[in-house]
Amino acid sequence: MPIRLSGLTSGLDTEAIVGALVSAYSFKKDKYTKAQTKLTWKQDAWKSLNTKVYNLYTSVGNMRYSSNYSAKKTTVSDTSKATATASGQAINGTQTLEIKQLAKTAYITGGYIEAAATGDATLSSLGAVSGTSEKASIQVRTSTGTKNIEVDGSTKIDQLISKFNEAGVQANFDEKNHRFFISAQTSGAEGNFEISANNTAGLSTLITLGLLSDKEIDSIKGETAGSEMSQRTYTYKDGAKSITYYAEGFAGLVSNLKTAKDTVKNYNADDYAAPEDPSTETEEQAAAREAAGEAAARAYETANELLNTYADFVTDLETNHGVDWDTITADEITALGKTLYDAGSYDSRAQSATEDEINTAVNAIRDAYVNLGKATTDTDIAEAQAALNKVLADSNNKKWADYIEANFGSKNSETDESYSNFWTQSDNKELVDSVFYRVDLASNVAVNNQALEIDDSLKAKKIDGQDAKIILNEVEYTNNTNSITVNGLTIEAMAETTQAINVTVQNDTDALYDKIKDFLTSYNNLVNEMQKLYNADSAKDYEPLTDDEKSQMNETEIEKWEQKIKDSLLRRDTTLSGLISTMTTSMLKTYEVNGKKVALSTYGIVTLGTLKAEKNENYAYHINGDSEDSYTSGAEDKLRAAIAANPDEVIDFMKALTSDLYSNLDKKMKSTAVKSVYTVYNDKEMASEYSNYSSLIKQWTDRIKDQEDAYYKKFSKMESALAKLQNNSSSLTSMLGG
Repeated sequence: MPIRLSGLTSGLDTEAIVGALVSAYSFKKDKYTKAQTKLTWKQDAWKSLNTKVYNLYTSVGNMRYSSNYSAKKTTVSDTSKATATASGQAINGTQTLEIKQLAKTAYITGGYIEAAATGDATLSSLGAVSGTSEKASIQVRTSTGTKNIEVDGSTKIDQLISKFNEAGVQANFDEKNHRFFISAQTSGAEGNFEISANNTAGLSTLITLGLLSDKEIDSIKGETAGSEMSQRTYTYKDGAKSITYYAEGFAGLVSNLKTAKDTVKNYNADDYAAPEDPSTETEEQAAAREAAGEAAARAYETANELLNTYADFVTDLETNHGVDWDTITADEITALGKTLYDAGSYDSRAQSATEDEINTAVNAIRDAYVNLGKATTDTDIAEAQAALNKVLADSNNKKWADYIEANFGSKNSETDESYSNFWTQSDNKELVDSVFYRVDLASNVAVNNQALEIDDSLKAKKIDGQDAKIILNEVEYTNNTNSITVNGLTIEAMAETTQAINVTVQNDTDALYDKIKDFLTSYNNLVNEMQKLYNADSAKDYEPLTDDEKSQMNETEIEKWEQKIKDSLLRRDTTLSGLISTMTTSMLKTYEVNGKKVALSTYGIVTLGTLKAEKNENYAYHINGDSEDSYTSGAEDKLRAAIAANPDEVIDFMKALTSDLYSNLDKKMKSTAVKSVYTVYNDKEMASEYSNYSSLIKQWTDRIKDQEDAYYKKFSKMESALAKLQNNSSSLTSMLGG
C-alpha cells in the first residue's frame, strides 16, 4: 500500500475526507465480510454437530446386530487355567472344561556361534561354506509349500535371513547373543515348519550355523522310512556274489525261484508223450498235446536257467536261511525278503540303483500330472487321469509318491489336499537330488551305522507347533490359537488342567442394562443440544464486528458479543428441525417383536414431558428405577425386570429400534447436489456461498481501492496547485519588498 503524505499545503485531513467519500463502498464490503464470517461460524457449528450425529449413527449401526450385546456373563472356577466370554447364543448353565494342551508356535533357537558375526558377515567367514563353487542346498518346508535355499561362501547372514523369510518363516540373527532365531508365521500345528539339508554342504552349513535342530538330528538317525526306501546289496558265497534290491524285490526274486523249483520238480516229459495207440486221439488233440509239451519244456528250461543263474543264492537260502522249497508259504517269502533286505548293506551299487529308481518314479509321476494339467476337453482329461492312475498303480511309483509327498510336498490348500500343484511346479532334478540325499543320509546312518559328527554345543532347539486342545462337556475341540469358540462360548486357554474345571454361563442383566443406558445417554446429549440450538434466543441485532468496532470494546465484551451470535446460528433452522423430527419419531415408534407390540415405554423408558422436563430436554429419555436419575429413581424398574425375564426380547426390540433409527439417519446423510455423504447439512451449498462472498468482498475491495486512488489523485493535484500558488505569492511578496 503506498504511503501518502497529503494535506501538507492545504492543511486538510485528506485521509479522513477520502474515507468518508468511499464509506458507501466500505459499508458494502463490511456487509459481505460480516456475512462471510457469520457463515464460517455456521459451518463450524454444523461440523461440530455433524460429528456428533455421525458418532450416534455409527453407534446405532453396531447395535443393529446381536453380537453387540453382552446378554451373558461367565465365571470360571479356576481363572489361572482359563477365562471365558459368552455371546447371546451361549447356553446358560455349568459346563465342564479340561485343557489338554496349549497352542504353540513352531520355533527354532539356534546354537551359540563363537564368532562375533554381524549381518554383513559371509558364511565362509563363519566356516560354513568355502568359496562360491561349493553350493549348499537347504530345504524349508511349511504347510504352504517347500522351498529350497541355495547359498555359497559369499552369502551374507542378512541375505540368508532374507532367503529364510521368503521361504515362509520368520528369521532373525541376534548379534548380541550369537544365535539365529526362526519362528513360524502362524501358531498351531498348521504353522509347523522343518529345516533340513539337501546335500552334504547344506548339512555342514546347518551344523556350523547352529541351525541343525535336535528334532532334525533325531529324524535323520531314526528315519526308518527313508532308510527302508533305498535299495540294499545282499552278499553271499563268501562275498563273491551279491544282489541289490529293496525288500519287495528280494521277496519277488525268492517267489520266482520258488516257482522255478516247482516247475522243475513237477516237469515230466512223459506226460506229453504220444499214446501207444495213435488212433485213440484226434489230430486236434495231438496238436494240443504237442503244444502243451513244448510250452512245458520251455518253462522247464527257463526255470532251470533261472536256478542255474542263482544257484549259489539258492544254496545260501537253503543253508543260511533254512528255506524248504516244498513248504515255504507266501507270507514266509515276504518275511524272508525283509530279512535279506535287513541283512544287506548300503553301498555304491545300492546308492546308484536307488537314485535311478527315484529318478524314474519322479519323471513318470510329474509327466503324468503335467499332462493332466494341460488337458482341456473332457476326453483329454479322462485319458490323462487314466494315465496318471496307471502310473500311480505301479507299486514302485506309488511308494516314492507317498514318501515324497509326505516329506517334501505341500497340499494345494487347506480344503484341497491334492498334491497336483506340487508335482507340476517341481524341478525334477532338484527334487530327485533332495529326495536322494535324504534317503542316502538316512540309509548310511541306519545301515552302515555312520555316526554324524555334530557338535552338540551348536545343536539348535526346536519347538514344534501344536494346536490348543480342550475337552468341553466330554467333547474334544482344537484350534491353532488358545482361543476356542464353541456354540457362542469362547474359551481362552491359559494352562493345562489336571482335572476338570467348571464354566458357568448366565444372563448378564447389568451389561445389557448398561448398554441400553449408554445408548440413551448418547441420544439424550445429542437431542438436548439440538433442541438448545434450535430454540436459542434471537440475535437479530447482532452482527460480527469489524476491526474498527472491536477497537472500541474490551476482550470480554467482544467475546460475549460474538458468542451471542454463535449461539443463535441454528435457531429455527429447518434442516435441524427435520433431523430432530427424524430421531424423535424413531424413538417414539412401537415395534413388533415376536408378535408382540413393544415400545420404549413398555420397559419404563419415558420422557418427562414439557411440564416436568428441564428447558430443551423434553425429548430426553429416562429409565424408571434408575438410581442415578433423580427424576425417576423411585419408579418401578421395568427394564431390569424385563432383561432378567427375557433378555432376548429386549435385545430384539433394541435391534429393531436402532435399525429404524440407523435407516432414517442414513437417509439424512446421503449425498446430494448440495451436501456430501455422511453429512446432515448442506455443506456443498455453504462452501459455494462462502466462495461467492469471497468474490464479492474482493470486488468491493477493488472498488474501494479504485475510488480511493481517484480521490487521492484529485487531492494531490489540488495540493500541487496550492503549493504552486503559494510559491508564486511568496515570490511576488519578495519582489515588492515584503
